[in-house]
Amino acid sequence: MTDRAEKRRVLTEEDLSYVVEQLAIFDAHAGVHPYNRAELWGSVMELYLTAKTRADREAFAELVGALRVIDVLDRHFLRREPKGTR
Repeated sequence: MTDRAEKRRVLTEEDLSYVVEQLAIFDAHAGVHPYNRAELWGSVMELYLTAKTRADREAFAELVGALRVIDVLDRHFLRREPKGTR
């Protein structure tokens, strides 16, 4: 990775946790604080599996959209420690 690309990664894990925590759409879901991608996606998928009404399915679609945005932030802006430094 180039130095230029590394400089644009400006979020820490705490920052990402804060962003997810501030989104009221995730209030009823696990994995919000601290942010845990797998746990949060699992919680949202549970909603899909238990959806009985159109409103439940629409809520699921909104959550997936929000999770996709969070994933973009995670992938492109989260600063990660190089392997072996911890």
